[in-house]
This record gives sequence, structure tokens and C-alpha cells, in this order.
Amino acid sequence: MIHEQWIFKDGASQFPCASFPYAFRQMYNAIKSGVEKGRKYNDMVKQMVIISPQKDQHGDPRRYNYTSATELAKSSGLLAPNGEINSREFKRR
Repeated sequence: MIHEQWIFKDGASQFPCASFPYAFRQMYNAIKSGVEKGRKYNDMVKQMVIISPQKDQHGDPRRYNYTSATELAKSSGLLAPNGEINSREFKRR
């Protein structure tokens, strides 16, 4: 049985993930560590994308840029109101 994977791309590398929550956490952590290392936030978010195993209406994999991924994470409870990762929600998934 083939498991469909989500892919997080940071511009230079890609990381397979089992689900959207884990792909989003990879994105969130990459931005956080990049900012701590002095990289420019806007430059980083332009390069990052999460690719879904689900197809869009054209048959292509759905792609989530940083903004759309963040909105999906907020609506599904993965981000707390303060903008931090909601670890309790990750434990439930």
C-alpha cells in the first residue's frame, strides 16, 4: 500500500511528511530558526511551499504557500491564538 505524503519545500530542500500538521510544523520551525540565524523573514516565506497529495480541480497537487498554510493551520487549531504551535492539537492527530 502506498501512503500519500505531504511535501514541505523550503526553497533548497524538500521534506516528506505524513500529514499537513507535520508539514506545517516543519515550515513553522524553518522560519523560526531562519529568523534566529538572521535570515530575512520575507525572503524565506516566498520560497516555502507545502504540496498536498490531494489534487486540485486541474488534477495538479494542491500547493499551500506560507499564507494559505498558516490560514489552514489556524482554522484547524494547529496554531494557538498567540501564533505559537498548539502542541496539544498535534498530540491528538
